[in-house]
Amino acid sequence: MTQKSATPAKRSRRLRLGIYGGTFDPVHHGHLILARDALEQLKLDAVLFVPCGRSPFKDLQPRATDVERLSLLKRALKSEPRFWLSRCELDRPAPSYAFDTAQEIRESFPRATLFWLIGADQLADLGKWHRAAELRKLVQFAVLQRGDIAGKKGGPAVLGLPQPRRVDISATEIRHRVKQRLPIDHLVPGPVAAYIKRRGLYIS
Repeated sequence: MTQKSATPAKRSRRLRLGIYGGTFDPVHHGHLILARDALEQLKLDAVLFVPCGRSPFKDLQPRATDVERLSLLKRALKSEPRFWLSRCELDRPAPSYAFDTAQEIRESFPRATLFWLIGADQLADLGKWHRAAELRKLVQFAVLQRGDIAGKKGGPAVLGLPQPRRVDISATEIRHRVKQRLPIDHLVPGPVAAYIKRRGLYIS
């Protein structure tokens, strides 16, 4: 596992650590805004971005390679010291299970309080997640949405956080704009846009 700024001293502290998983294909301003909101509202010490290898709930593979998605994330997170990066799911055989990731992060940060950041669209399936009952003993689920939220009956409880703004940016939209030779500079950080252009990502 590799985390930016995650030194042995920090791993031994009682950190409040957010875990933000996703394909990040590509990472965009929407991801960064939600991570920043989580930092502030949950009073986190850091948000750990975890690009997934292959989700058990999705049949389609990411368009960019693992190396390319990691490179995009490194460029996007470089200016924020409290945004860390882990490649733990990319280093494990697919599919990527949240329980395995949480367990690995717990081993690296044994004293940390872990918050698993999710989107509102994931709420309905939380009870179906692999080893869900054990997972909720390792992490607190948090979603940026107004009001109190509860999972389905028998599923894990979810912490609902105020969402100060609506973020309507999607990786699908960005890939479509790249394919149509339209600008994406307003949707992704400058270094991300430059890397996509230089590598010719998402053109075909």
